[in-house]
Amino acid sequence: MAVRNVFTQEQLDEARRKLENLPDLTPQRITREAALENLKDTILVLAKEKGYTVTDIKSALDAMEFRFSEKAISAVVNEGSGKKKRTPRKAEAVQQKTTPQDNQPAS
Repeated sequence: MAVRNVFTQEQLDEARRKLENLPDLTPQRITREAALENLKDTILVLAKEKGYTVTDIKSALDAMEFRFSEKAISAVVNEGSGKKKRTPRKAEAVQQKTTPQDNQPAS
């Protein structure tokens, strides 16, 4: 079957009407990130109150054909309780490490 290179205005109008009448799939299609956010409370209950590990939760989700990595599930479980972020060095601390020769005035 040959590919069409030329279309009539009527064909374009009909195609436009059909495309405009397609249903909105936005409410039906939930992103992975949104799905994980939606399941967040349940995942937290399983991990914090019912003794499930991240691996256990991943296995249960895999059985239901929800494929999330252990890292993603772990991020939900540990959200807000991670290590404190290191504060960057101050410029003053770097200046203190200079040698005494650098601080002597030029003669």
